[in-house]
This record gives sequence, C-alpha cells and structure tokens, in this order.
Amino acid sequence: MKNIKYLWVIFGFLALGVNSYAGGTKTAKSDSIRVKYHFNPVVVTATKIAGAQRDLAASVTLINSAMIQRTPAYSVLEAVKTYVPDLYVTEWGVMGYGVAGNSAGKISIRGLGGGATTYVLILRNGRPDFMGLMGCTVPDEFMLEGVEKIEVLRGPASFLYGTNAMGGVINIISKKMTKNGFKTELTGGIGDFNSKKLSVTHGGKRGRVEYYLTATTRKTDGHRDYSNYESDYYTAHIGIQLARNTKMEMNGDLANINLFDPGPESDPFVDRWYDLRRYGGSTTIIHKSSIGESYLKLYSTFGRHKIYDGWYSKDRTLGLMFYQNTKPWVGNTTTIGFDLERYGGNAKNVKSDSDFGKYYITEYAPYIHTQQLLLGRFIASAGFRLEHHELFGYETVPKIGLVAHAAKTTSLRLSVAKGFRSPSIRELYFWRPKNPDLKPERLWNYEVGLTQQLGSRFKFESTFFKAKGNNLIRMAGTWPDVKWKNSGKFTHTGYELVLDWLPFDYLEFYTSWSKLDLGNETLNAPGKKLSVYVSYQFRFIQLSGNLSHIRDLYGADFRQNPMNNYTLLNLTLQLRILKSISLRIKARNVLNSRYQSMYGYPMPGRNFFVDMKYAL
Repeated sequence: MKNIKYLWVIFGFLALGVNSYAGGTKTAKSDSIRVKYHFNPVVVTATKIAGAQRDLAASVTLINSAMIQRTPAYSVLEAVKTYVPDLYVTEWGVMGYGVAGNSAGKISIRGLGGGATTYVLILRNGRPDFMGLMGCTVPDEFMLEGVEKIEVLRGPASFLYGTNAMGGVINIISKKMTKNGFKTELTGGIGDFNSKKLSVTHGGKRGRVEYYLTATTRKTDGHRDYSNYESDYYTAHIGIQLARNTKMEMNGDLANINLFDPGPESDPFVDRWYDLRRYGGSTTIIHKSSIGESYLKLYSTFGRHKIYDGWYSKDRTLGLMFYQNTKPWVGNTTTIGFDLERYGGNAKNVKSDSDFGKYYITEYAPYIHTQQLLLGRFIASAGFRLEHHELFGYETVPKIGLVAHAAKTTSLRLSVAKGFRSPSIRELYFWRPKNPDLKPERLWNYEVGLTQQLGSRFKFESTFFKAKGNNLIRMAGTWPDVKWKNSGKFTHTGYELVLDWLPFDYLEFYTSWSKLDLGNETLNAPGKKLSVYVSYQFRFIQLSGNLSHIRDLYGADFRQNPMNNYTLLNLTLQLRILKSISLRIKARNVLNSRYQSMYGYPMPGRNFFVDMKYAL
C-alpha cells in the first residue's frame, strides 16, 4: 500500500514536468478577457463597490473558484492560509480545528491575532459572522462547498466594518447560478485515518429565480488518540429578481460540529469533547436607480455550545446594514452607510450549577467612503466612520488612500488607516481573567505598495507596512492571579511580495513571500512565510501543488515556546474519467515533514484523500 502511495506522488511530479507545449488546452490570445480578469479582478470587500483591484489603495488577495477547486484544503481557513501572505492559521489535525483557549483555528494577519482574541473579521457575503459572547469565530463552520470566491483584505478595515476588522477581513462569497438550467454534483471520498466525506450540491436557475444548495458531512478518527472529528454542514443561496432594477438575495448556513481536543503531546487529554452548533442567515435587497445602488441587509447569527467541563452557552447577533453607492459627479464614487448590531447571549456551567449571566451589547455607526479620479491617473480616497459602543461611547475611524497609475502597467498606492477592536463580552465579564475596565484596542497602519505588470501575463506586487498601536489586550499575571489588561504601545513592520505568472492558459505560477518584525507580539504569527502555488492542465489531467515554508514561529508572545521551521508540500491530481465523472487525489504533507502548527500539537505526516465527483 505504501508503494502505491509513493507511485502517485512520483506520477504527480512527472505530470507537472511534461513539456508544457505538447498538447495543452487551446491557448487564448494574450489580451483575452480571461487573462485581463485574472490579473485585474473585480473585488468588492475593500470599498463595498465592485471595482478593479488595481484601483484600490488597500492590499487585497483574491482566491478565485479555480484555485478553490484545485486546493487540497477542506476549509476556507486552510485555503486562505495557503494563498495569502502574512496570514497564518493554527491547526492540530487531519480535519477540524477547535474553540478552547489559544487552540487551533486562530487567525493572524500581519501579526495581529493568533490567539482567542479576534482581530480578523470573517464575512459571509458581507455579513459579519462571529460568536456573540466570545467575540471570536468557530473556524470549522467555514467550509469550501458553495463558495465561489474569497476576498481577503490585509490591513485594518474598521472604517467600513467596525470592530474586529482591526487586522483585516475575510469575505466568503457564495456561488450563484447565472444561466438557466440545473446542476447537481455528488462527491464522496475516503482517506487515511478513516477519513470520510460526502457532499451534495445542487443549483438551478429559471427565469427570475436562481438558487444554490449544499450539504456536506465529514468525519475522521484523527491521527492521535481522542482527536476524532465529525461535522455536518449546510448552505443555501436564493436570488430573486423582484423587478427590473430590484433583486433580493437570501443566504443561510448551518453547521453541527463534534470534535475532541487531544491536548499537547507532552500532556495528552482524554475525552475533552466539544458539541457545537452554529447557524445564521441574511436577506439583502439591492435596488438600482438613477442615483446609484442601494443595499439593505438584515442578518442574524446564532450559536449553541456544549463542552466537556459543563460549559453551556447560547449566543446571537442581530444586525442591519444599509449603504448607498452613488456617482455624484464625473470621476467620483461615494458610499454612504449605516450599521446597527446587537450581540450577546447567556452562559452557565451545568456541572457546577453556575450561572454566568446574560449580556448584550449594541453598536451602531454611520460612515462614508469616497473615491475621486484626478487627471486621469490618480485615484484619491477617504473614509470616515463614527462608531458608537454603549459602554465606550464614540470611536472615530478615519482612512485615506492614493493610487497613482504611473503607466498603463504600473501602479503605486499609499494608505493610512485606523483600526480598532472593542473588548468582547468574554474579556469583560467571563472567567478569572475578566476585566470590566478594559478599553478598546487601537492602531494606525501606514503602507505603500507597487504593482508592476510585464506584458499581459506577469504581475509583481510589493507592499511595505508599519502598524503602530496601543491598548493591546493581553493576559497579565500568573495563574490563578491573572487578569486581562491593556498593554502599552506596540509596533509591527513588514513587507509582502507577490508574483503571479500565467505563461499559458493551462499553466500558472503564484508565489508570495512575507516578512514580519513583531516586537513582543509573536503568538502564532510566523516571522517569515513563503507560499508557492503551481497549476498545470493537460487535456483531461490537472495537477496542482502548493508549498508553504514557515520560519520563526512561536507558541507564545515574547518569543517563548519556539517551534521548528517547516516546509509543507501538498499535491492535487484531478482526472476527468468521463464527461460527468472525475477523480481527485489529494496528497498532503508529501515530504512527510515533522512539524507543529501550534505549540505542543504534532501534525500528521504524509496522508492521502481520494474522492470521486459525479455531475448530473
């Protein structure tokens, strides 16, 4: 069996090395629409207006549907970890993450995050998704089924999205049916460690109505004792064209998650189980008129959590978002909006019969963002948000930016933006570290970037940034005498380099390198990260691979608990057997590296997963 696995790996490398000129798919002209879109895609997260990436002062990474299809990742966070510079996500096993303390599934962007505190806001089609009591996310509820693309904004976006967007934003955008007809796909797979997956997706469009539905179940025994994981995951999207200029979109999701925390290798846990349920949805009305586009979004998120130690909680978030995009004069686009959100819940311990109480917090904010084209080459932008928190009062959040198109293929960008995060209910009122006197965290981010395109198939990006902040919330003291406190000032600096090359329509290279100087905030944020993505199409065979190299990774602040540098190589081989049947083989950790993504938790060695897809 092992020899067969090695043969698959060898076959993958041989396929990648086949002469790329021999029998590839038909090459489009260099100025094809596909190539133009690939190097200058339309994104919405950075401004809430659909616009070309090269016109944005912000740093944005787009993970498109083709990259999602080719990745060996199971979840959204695995995919963004692969492709986005300066972004890191901790892991502990074959499938699944976790929710306790500074455990797996913690996101950091440019050194912000890495622990239970959330500095990266996750959106579903623009809707904030986080735990109302804890303020953080449950990473296992974000699967790739039903996802069309993912937009990642690196750097603060608080002027548009408020609290929790201090470090960045991940926006998960659902699939939509654009052509009349119906489409159904059945996928089943098995892999090492008794891993299994079964999913069904179905979409349709008829007249004014289109929809897309998904259902997925996954389970594994894990690579360590008591690391079992299973989940059921459902999503639904419905779009209705109510009138010529009015559309309604409804999106919903449900995740049931059961997992075990195996604990650190030096002190393994037994029977530490988590039973989680997360669900939510949104309804959006989009109306186009002579003054622009109007968006009204009503949304909600709910959660129920049961944990081995007796913890039982329910949380909810209810919100309203309204914004108007308009073009008041030539060369100007402006967004005016208002957000209202109320979040919280109640918690207790059923074993000790302790009631932690019921807490809710309301926040609201008007904001404005405008962009102006000047002299045909410059795009100046400015944003301002006035956030009101019922405990902390008003927070002013400005942002300015400038993009200069020095040439048709050269763009320079500058931006200065403020980010902030309000303390979560957990930090204020729950457990021994609680501190009701905490203040919001704040930072100022300064960055400059260059985008250079050579010809029509090669693009290079570089970004240099400096983030200066204060009031970072950290745990002080020694257990049991511990307390959340606002720390002093901090400074993070770094740079990001991205190279994207599409020499042929059937061969793509994507590489990113990032380097960080984080001072003392080193928890789960690597100082250096290299990512390489290669995809090759040869008739009915498609091979893709991604390599990640991680250096200077620590399991705690102040460079404590150092972890070994590691290199991770994943390969995906897809074979089109018949018109409606395809086979996909995923090889993860091909180099069989011994590594830890989070301190004390060894990751699995080389492992394989095979699935077959049947399209109706």
